[in-house]
Amino acid sequence: MNKKLLIIGYSSFVKRRVMKSIKKIKKLDIYICSKSQKINEKVKNVFDNYELALKKQSFDYVYISLINSLHYKYAKMALNYGHNVIVDKPITTSFKQTNDLVKIAEKKKLLLLELTIFNHHLAFQKIITLLGGIKNINLIETNFNVPLIKPIKEINIINGGCNFDMGPYAAAIIRIFFKGKYINKLIVKKNFGKKYKMIINEFFLMISSKTKTYFGNFGISKEYMSNITFFSKKKIIEIPFQAFALPCNKKIHFNIKGKNKKKTIYIKDDYIKKTFTNILKSKINIKNSIKLIKIDNEIKKKLNLIK
Repeated sequence: MNKKLLIIGYSSFVKRRVMKSIKKIKKLDIYICSKSQKINEKVKNVFDNYELALKKQSFDYVYISLINSLHYKYAKMALNYGHNVIVDKPITTSFKQTNDLVKIAEKKKLLLLELTIFNHHLAFQKIITLLGGIKNINLIETNFNVPLIKPIKEINIINGGCNFDMGPYAAAIIRIFFKGKYINKLIVKKNFGKKYKMIINEFFLMISSKTKTYFGNFGISKEYMSNITFFSKKKIIEIPFQAFALPCNKKIHFNIKGKNKKKTIYIKDDYIKKTFTNILKSKINIKNSIKLIKIDNEIKKKLNLIK
């Protein structure tokens, strides 16, 4: 029997990235609900009312890809209607809202997953192996900046901002490579101005443990940059471009430096298809997915990226 996936919101990310990957999955019926966008996709059915779509029939999974300010409302609604829920990052824009969704999911024994999956690409597994495991990584540097393309007023309305849109990446790095534990933190934040105090233009952070240090630079008002560099005692490995949004349809490369030699490795992986396939085959544990959300939520709060 085919699995049923309802996509709430026909976002740019869905159009550009997700649809290309999930259309390759066999035995999957895709439904899309959008209030304003014309659906130019061959799917099982199309809806134009979010709540009616959730009411009308049962779905195995509901994937929410709306503006940030609507994530909580419709994730909560989908859970209360008994659907397993996948939400684009950020899962919500507040500590309390995320905890609320977690409690509902736990009570109803439903999947709740934040789709922050950059590290699911095979490149990351390969890099960790080449460095001899996470324990041998002693320094991580990340830079993720994008140009400002929307008016500040619009960003404020949709609960956008560097802290909401890029905070999940910073939290994931800390969770994965520090196991969520660290000693010191330093964060410098710059607001767009007094009028929109919740919008953060950019943030910098330094996290240190006994064995690792992490420097992160995130912003939404500069030229595009997305790279991650890992350091061990013997090697330096860098993903130089699109590190937080690796493409699925072409080979990407990363650079290895060690013993005064440089090598480039190329690798291709449709990690979006792989992630959704694992979800549909119930290979992603419900308890574990909720545990990851809890950890990231605590980290984002400690970093003062959410209230």
